[in-house]
Amino acid sequence: MQNFDDTELDVDRSALSRALRDLESAKARVERDAQAAADEMRKRLVLQLLPVLDNLDRTIKAADENGDAPAVVEGARLVRSQLEGTLRGYGVTVVDATNARFDPKLHEAVSLLPVIDPLANGVVLDQIEPGYAFGAQLLRPAKVVVAKYSAPAPRHAPARWY
Repeated sequence: MQNFDDTELDVDRSALSRALRDLESAKARVERDAQAAADEMRKRLVLQLLPVLDNLDRTIKAADENGDAPAVVEGARLVRSQLEGTLRGYGVTVVDATNARFDPKLHEAVSLLPVIDPLANGVVLDQIEPGYAFGAQLLRPAKVVVAKYSAPAPRHAPARWY
């Protein structure tokens, strides 16, 4: 039978403890990487579905404006609602920009509209397409029309001709 002195046992315990910590660290890293990969896959799926939602919105708007078959419009609304609910289940939220201050981190200005009220400067007047976020990450900025203050032209008194 072989005898181990205390020093050899301490070295073996230390090496075993270090190996166990390394294994736990590797396991945590693999779990983080797997979660990141799953989140990235969900994000890509959602990005592919957003144009479908936009097209449903356009279809509903056009059908409403033209007075098309109300039953078909209602069916499109139900499909849209179902798709939006599914996206919400994946953690997608709508970035509604209407009447908000323009924020370049959340909005994409597609047009500027002159206004004479200086307090309206930088306010979103219209939302062309909503933005979407996935958790804390912005997937797509809202496409918006922004108010731009433009001072009114000064009115001159009529010239006098004596």
